[in-house]
Amino acid sequence: MGLLDKTNPSATLGSVLRAAGISAVCGGIVFFLAFEAQYVEAWRIALPPWVLLCAAVGAICEWQVSEESDEEEDQEE
Repeated sequence: MGLLDKTNPSATLGSVLRAAGISAVCGGIVFFLAFEAQYVEAWRIALPPWVLLCAAVGAICEWQVSEESDEEEDQEE
């Protein structure tokens, strides 16, 4: 199973882009709320890679993890 193999059968381009956008916005908010002042002062340099990383993680999670996986784990317990 490779990283880019689609394992979520309900994932579409729209759902992946939506998850990436939501993750990027949340990552931007977390950047300003949680990081130390030295990083916030250099936001022009530090924020774009951080937001892109958050967007990539959100997109990969949407592409890889199906909603049924949570239900399957709950039924096993």
